[in-house]
Amino acid sequence: MYYIKDAKIRRFTEIDGVRCAEVEVRPGAADDPELLVYITPTQQQGGPNDYEVVRIIRNDADLELDWYDNNLHSAFEEVTDKAFTDSTHITAGEEREKFKQELLSYGQLETEFAKEFGV
Repeated sequence: MYYIKDAKIRRFTEIDGVRCAEVEVRPGAADDPELLVYITPTQQQGGPNDYEVVRIIRNDADLELDWYDNNLHSAFEEVTDKAFTDSTHITAGEEREKFKQELLSYGQLETEFAKEFGV
């Protein structure tokens, strides 16, 4: 499981035509990379508003080495489909949902999302 030490909204942007919040997530474990998580609201049929994780980018950039912005290295890697894996205790889908709920409950993120997206 990915433990969240800190999370903050960096900006609001569009991914594939969908308005999203780009959230920078700092890990609680020393070996885990920083993440950029893109979240958007969803409306369930007849249900309450929820949020969907659209994309997850692993940020392995090192400010000492990657101080310039280019695409010749893999400091930023999309890991949306492989960020969570099945284990003996929890499925990948359950782990992804748990991560999303922990992220939404971190600080004032869900309040900021609701304010920006009007949900």
